[in-house]
Amino acid sequence: MHRRRFFHVCKNKYSDMKYTTKIMAIDPKTGGIKTYSGPTIEAISFKDAENYCQRNGLGYCSVDGILVAEIPADKNNRPILDKMVDYDFNLN
Repeated sequence: MHRRRFFHVCKNKYSDMKYTTKIMAIDPKTGGIKTYSGPTIEAISFKDAENYCQRNGLGYCSVDGILVAEIPADKNNRPILDKMVDYDFNLN
């Protein structure tokens, strides 16, 4: 008799979290300190995202939040809502 095997892949609800980072740097035009967006980090927790930055040469980045959506903009900087990528479903 031939048995069927089924494999179920379950994702932890935090397995695909994306964390935002910020960078504090001197603005070359004004000489003042400005805050800039840094790279997005995929990690399972806030602490894991911080550790990733430290281990991968991104120690100058500060993890500051969870990315919940990406909304593209047109050339006039108006949001294109129908092209929004919603990551918030991972939080519920």
